[in-house]
Amino acid sequence: MAISRRASLALGWVAAGAALLAALVLIPMMSGTASAAVGGCTATATIQSQWGSGASGGEIVAVTVANNSAKAGTTWTVTWTATGQVLSAWNAIVTTSGSTTTAVNASYNGALAPGASTSFGMQLSGTAPAPAMSCANDAAPPTSTPPADVTVSLTDSTKTVTLFVGQTLGVSLPSRFVPTTVTGPALSQMSTSGGYPTGQPLAALYRAVAPGTVDVKSVSDDPCLHSSPPCTIPVQQWIVHVRVVNVPNGGQTVTVTTADNTHAVNLRVGDTLVVNLPSMYVPPQVTSTGVLIAGGVTGGYPTNQPLVGHYTAAAAGSTDVSSHTDAACNYDPMPCPSPTMSWVVHVTVTA
Repeated sequence: MAISRRASLALGWVAAGAALLAALVLIPMMSGTASAAVGGCTATATIQSQWGSGASGGEIVAVTVANNSAKAGTTWTVTWTATGQVLSAWNAIVTTSGSTTTAVNASYNGALAPGASTSFGMQLSGTAPAPAMSCANDAAPPTSTPPADVTVSLTDSTKTVTLFVGQTLGVSLPSRFVPTTVTGPALSQMSTSGGYPTGQPLAALYRAVAPGTVDVKSVSDDPCLHSSPPCTIPVQQWIVHVRVVNVPNGGQTVTVTTADNTHAVNLRVGDTLVVNLPSMYVPPQVTSTGVLIAGGVTGGYPTNQPLVGHYTAAAAGSTDVSSHTDAACNYDPMPCPSPTMSWVVHVTVTA
């Protein structure tokens, strides 16, 4: 009978040596599951085995990702609040930033037909319960909007906002306002939800796609305004003027490598940051939105090509750009013992 990759890994730990087993107590596949669905997929985590206790313990967690949309998906992303350090993972690319851990599909298991599923696994430190996970794929639109670079609300009415091409504008208004409209092509709507007459707060997200000036508008409404005779409550107008400009060019280009790990980098708006790392590093993460605009990342693990990322300094602020190493042997039934190396640069952008 064939043994699955996850079961092989669990058995590998049992067979790793009697010396370890004298100190560890294995608890096989009895620590519960946690499941969550967002958009077009579900992610269910199951603890296959645990050993030890507290911070000195560890566990093997298997995660099943299922496409519950009526359409086929080609990618999926699973996120959860970290309950332990990810020591190794297989069948997914897993990274942690702060308290959030993210797993994205490998090159061979992202495509899922309606109703199809795949799985990935992890070795975690500690003996926490199975984490509750959120899942999203490209088979259905997400139910929540990502963080915006600039957010406007009811108190920002009549104000003027300046965005660089590539940045996003979030709109947050009370439920009495109808969905927003824009007056020109400089902004492209990415998502919208709620607003009158749903009874839910209005949320919209726009991306600045071209230089120009546009207005984002809404107006309040109420059922009594549509009765006969209509009520006399005042109608509230809301408008924000948006100016979209190109990111200044002609700035300097700053290249960072492994030798710059933990260093501070100072940029001015319009400068370009180039990240140049060996092929064993995963694509970088940026901790703050709006400060740097990603211009594209190529290579890195698992492509076996040098990692090159380009970022444009778009607005004053501070952010970290971070990455870490990975290796195919980390996903073997007996993971390789090589430690993961972290890399980060601290970026400050001034106007």
